[in-house]
Amino acid sequence: MARSLGQAGTSISTFTMRGRAWQAAVASLLLAGCGGCGAQETPRPEPLPTGPDQTDQAASTAARAAGADERPGQGAVEAPRGAPPCKDGDTDPHELRCTGLYSDLGARSLAAGVREFKPAFELWSDGAEKTRWIYLPPGSTIDVSRMNDWIFPVGTRLWKEFRLPVAGASRRIETRFLWKTAEDRWTRATYVWSEDGASATQAKAGVLHVPGAPGYAIPAQVDCIRCHAGKTDNPLGFEAVQLAARGAGGLTYAELVERGLLSTTSGGPLPDAAALEVPGSATERRALGLLHVNCGVSCHHPLGVATHFEMRLDIDAAGRVGDVRGTRVYQTAINQPAKLHPPGAPPGARDYRLRPLDPDRSAVLRAMSRRDAPGAPPEQMPPLATRRVDEEAVAAVRAWIEAMTPAAGYPPPAP
Repeated sequence: MARSLGQAGTSISTFTMRGRAWQAAVASLLLAGCGGCGAQETPRPEPLPTGPDQTDQAASTAARAAGADERPGQGAVEAPRGAPPCKDGDTDPHELRCTGLYSDLGARSLAAGVREFKPAFELWSDGAEKTRWIYLPPGSTIDVSRMNDWIFPVGTRLWKEFRLPVAGASRRIETRFLWKTAEDRWTRATYVWSEDGASATQAKAGVLHVPGAPGYAIPAQVDCIRCHAGKTDNPLGFEAVQLAARGAGGLTYAELVERGLLSTTSGGPLPDAAALEVPGSATERRALGLLHVNCGVSCHHPLGVATHFEMRLDIDAAGRVGDVRGTRVYQTAINQPAKLHPPGAPPGARDYRLRPLDPDRSAVLRAMSRRDAPGAPPEQMPPLATRRVDEEAVAAVRAWIEAMTPAAGYPPPAP
């Protein structure tokens, strides 16, 4: 039996999936409404929560410490004085402390079985630092029969915390939560931290302007589907390529295999982590990994909402990612005509998704390098939940384009 990752809490704004039908409907709506992989998010303002008095929080922590059986991760989190206790069976917890992440919110002690993980490549979130955790129910395994699309056991929970520098110090801004409550149902929530860091309260409508963090917005919970709809099961960052690649940390692919937490319906052997590595030189690996996580996993793949070209690093039937020339981004983007053209381009001008040695005529790089004004047609990439350009990712993709020489195995630039 697989070793358990522990026990956890409760969950949130409900989203149901029925086979592939829900995904097709979502994709058609997204494509019709925003011409591709999504549009700018429109979070609706909601006031930041006010945390409980620090004295009350300290008293609550002291009261817990005096109680019996205070081992880390054991028991329910007590509410600060004046706050209602967490309710058993609550499907929409108002506070993060009731989701099962912490055994002691004040001390930031993780609940039993909650494990941290770090993908090798991270989705850009306007410079926010992030920490991620996952909980798997006791005795359960993740079904990886399709290595590109893992299926999680009922009861899986994931959290992602966002931090930004505010007034010279790193401050928790939000924590997002996913919980698989049934075979065809995920529930989700976004919790916004109070300015004093003492509590985190659900904010379904998002926060348009976060005090002390100019330009940073927390999207409404309803907007989450626009990225997560690109997966059969909801999680985006907990997957083979990102957990097997060099740079991954915490609960990695290799440890998941070692602990018996991955399984297939056939019972066959699992791919070795080395076979799942991002291919190529350091320049190629960096660019391919960033395009995979920012573009490929949620949108640009065969079952996503932007199938006209693909940027996901797919694992073949033999359990391998393969070489650079075998990747879908190489095959469907290099020297392939682009539909989007820069403002002021003369009629008949030719641009390409990726044109070797020519960043200026590569539409992928141009979309990464821009941010659309509110209400403008969406041409930026990623298309939502970002207001700032990821300059490091732009530099990485530019360096790759400039390294696409015939000697390195790339075709000459298209005319």
